[in-house]
Amino acid sequence: MRFNCIIFLFFVTFTVTFDSFSQGRQLKKADASYEQYEFAKAMDYYKRAYSKSSDKVQKIGISFRMAECARKIGNYRQAESYYKRTIKMRYDDPIAIYYLGMMQRNIASNKTAAKAVSKYKEAIKSFQQYQEKVPEDLRAQEAILACELAIDWTENPSRYAVTNMKKINSKYDDRMPCFGDKKQTSLYFTTARKGVNGRKISAQTGQYFTDIWVTEIEKQKKKKKKGKKSKPRWKEPVSYGEYKEIDDPISTKFDEGAVTFDDKFKIMYFNRSIMKKRESHSPRIYQFEQKGNEGSEAVEINIPVDSNYMVIHPCIVENGKVLYFVSDMPGGYGDLDIWKSEYNKREDSWGEPENLGPEVNTDDQEMTPFLHKNGTLYFASKGHVGMGGFDIFRATRRPSGQFGKVKNMKFPINSSYDDFGVVFSGNDAINGFFTSNRKGGRGGDDIYETKLADLEFIMEGILTDEETNQPLQGVSVHIEGSDGNSFDAITNKNGFFEFGDEVIKQGVEYEVTYEKEPYITLFDTVTTQNLTIHDFEVTDEGFLYTLAVDLSMKVYRLPIVLPRIEYDLGSAMLRDLAMKDLDNLVEVLETNPDLRIQLRSHTDFRSSDEFNKQLSLQRAQACVDYLIENGIDESRLEPVGMGESEPLILKEDRNGFMKGDEFTKEFIESLRSRRKRELAHQMNRRTDFKQIESDPEDAKLYGEY
Repeated sequence: MRFNCIIFLFFVTFTVTFDSFSQGRQLKKADASYEQYEFAKAMDYYKRAYSKSSDKVQKIGISFRMAECARKIGNYRQAESYYKRTIKMRYDDPIAIYYLGMMQRNIASNKTAAKAVSKYKEAIKSFQQYQEKVPEDLRAQEAILACELAIDWTENPSRYAVTNMKKINSKYDDRMPCFGDKKQTSLYFTTARKGVNGRKISAQTGQYFTDIWVTEIEKQKKKKKKGKKSKPRWKEPVSYGEYKEIDDPISTKFDEGAVTFDDKFKIMYFNRSIMKKRESHSPRIYQFEQKGNEGSEAVEINIPVDSNYMVIHPCIVENGKVLYFVSDMPGGYGDLDIWKSEYNKREDSWGEPENLGPEVNTDDQEMTPFLHKNGTLYFASKGHVGMGGFDIFRATRRPSGQFGKVKNMKFPINSSYDDFGVVFSGNDAINGFFTSNRKGGRGGDDIYETKLADLEFIMEGILTDEETNQPLQGVSVHIEGSDGNSFDAITNKNGFFEFGDEVIKQGVEYEVTYEKEPYITLFDTVTTQNLTIHDFEVTDEGFLYTLAVDLSMKVYRLPIVLPRIEYDLGSAMLRDLAMKDLDNLVEVLETNPDLRIQLRSHTDFRSSDEFNKQLSLQRAQACVDYLIENGIDESRLEPVGMGESEPLILKEDRNGFMKGDEFTKEFIESLRSRRKRELAHQMNRRTDFKQIESDPEDAKLYGEY
């Protein structure tokens, strides 16, 4: 019996000693991995050490490290749970309360806005508790402000719509989309899905090593009816090698991703992170040029950054001359900063990196730069005021080339989770793709499509009498769009007219004519092109842009009797009746000093085109000379020789002809009476008038009369 007790005690002692030794070993490995930024690996060791430890103080410390690992991996829900446990165990550093607030903020986005707002309010309470304990730390006040803004953005979302790209996403990480051709019909991205070459688990992220995969838009077999746009359908993604139908020249057993292309889409730039046992290499940027079926070897570009530091997330612009990238190198403002380097073609080398400065970079992390062709820089940041995790921001480039005026892209592009890696197509930030690990995705990181909702436009205005300021009823308003469509409206008794959103479309320039006798016709141009979101009004129905018109029309001082200036065959000499009508025009021009006109002279068909063109110009000049002789400034007159190009079209019955008759060669020759044929030729030999701009530098102010 005594012997058995001795054996039992030995066993217990040995077990306790062994467990203590094992726990100590696990903790040592955990700390070593943590210091190497291998947070996923460290987490496993900490879990084992925590379960084996009986030391309360030690368990508190391990619990905090577990929370830190979860936070740095991006598992915010797990981190929240660990921070709560650590605080409950009476961890003595208030920083745990601050990070708890950060995690509550980072997981705020949910299926409903109400739940998100509730979680943001929880975060505010945590930050307030931290602020009471550490009042000198201004981060808490900034975090409270961020939560308040996030609540406002959640309750008042932007007009961007966000859709998960379920067709191309997997249950693994899919991130960092990039257009692969000029037409933007192919999309390159980084993935850790089954089928990648790197099947090892990253000690840093706990995910498989990643490769570069490609999807593209399916070709439409049937043409859609005019006016109907079909939504692009993306094919099932494949590896780069399968997409190019070659042995994959860029995918290795290591991490590859974060793709970008030069302006001609010939050279690919991407990240590669080489990881070997007992050997660590910081991720760097590589370039690869596809040449036929073979392709060149992917080579590391020589950025002058010490190999101990990361060089990631390339964005190549200006035809390969300027490279934006992210690095943790010394000399920045925080953990990760955005830098740029310029390529020296003569020396075939990249220049010394230049930090984008404190307006873009913060004391936290900035990454995934994307420079749009319109000059706007898009990037992700944890340091600028955001909704939680990484948010996507935009920065305007100043004339100096520096970036400033950083603005949050707000909800729903941003969420309380990590949102980053945005790219936009076209000339405007209307359609794009980005990465997010928000709730509701297929995997960890998913690719999302974002689209700016169609805008509503109306054109409305009031026309008044310039002298009386009274509204003008019955003004004909005619618009012609650059899209080929035209529409008409008439002002009501209040001088008001309107074209609704079924007429006015985005990206169209409209020429507008306002006509009413006896008023001078006005000609204007309005446009829905090159607008920004700041130009729109937020209404209950959506986002509205109003093309507002407020014009006054000037009445003719004298009734204009359009002269019927006709000529003898082959002659440019003015008849007495023509001069009398020109005298009437002199009075009109004197009374309306802003009025400018074209005098357009015509011929019949009975000579060569060249002769008729010259003769018509002589006739127009004869009219101009007469008006100048009678005191009209030459700058207000423009002679135009039309030749036989514009046969007369009658606007009223005249000389036995009917309204609408067009005096073409075929029409005249069809007339049975020689007298009537000669009369028709005579009526073609004429000068008419076209009202033009009031000032030569102010084009299209007036229209025809």
